[in-house]
Amino acid sequence: MRNWMMSLAAGATAALVLATAPAVADQVTYRNERFGTSASFPAEAFPDQLPAPTNGDGLGWTSPEGAEIFIYARPNQGGETPKSVIGDRAEVDKVTYKASGRTWAVVSGYRDDRIFYERYIFRGDLIHSVSIRYPDSLRSTYDPLVGPVTMTLRGPSSG
Repeated sequence: MRNWMMSLAAGATAALVLATAPAVADQVTYRNERFGTSASFPAEAFPDQLPAPTNGDGLGWTSPEGAEIFIYARPNQGGETPKSVIGDRAEVDKVTYKASGRTWAVVSGYRDDRIFYERYIFRGDLIHSVSIRYPDSLRSTYDPLVGPVTMTLRGPSSG
């Protein structure tokens, strides 16, 4: 009898935890057919898909408040490296954070008075990227998403 009551109590506790846990947000996982680039993000953060570019290199989404996400790839035709991508960003943007390894780069800062955060992964002859941009007024909403979203970026070595 005691074991039955313990099981009942454990089941009731589990049900209570599940009933009060926050719902997991719907995720959008985009996979580019041309290059195989993929990444995931919360649907409510970027609910509106932008028109697809004619070259098929990726897609973008936006929010009514002005946040944007772009998931794409491009050929590495010029011998680009993670450090050179960061250097290119620093020539046109105010870079406030940068980090890189042998096959990846992260760069963040300000572009046109908006925060940007970009992650690149280098795979063979391709550079895969996810770029998030948002007004400074949305920092408290989008800063916590940057790391988890950009870490979902994946891509094969060739398209």
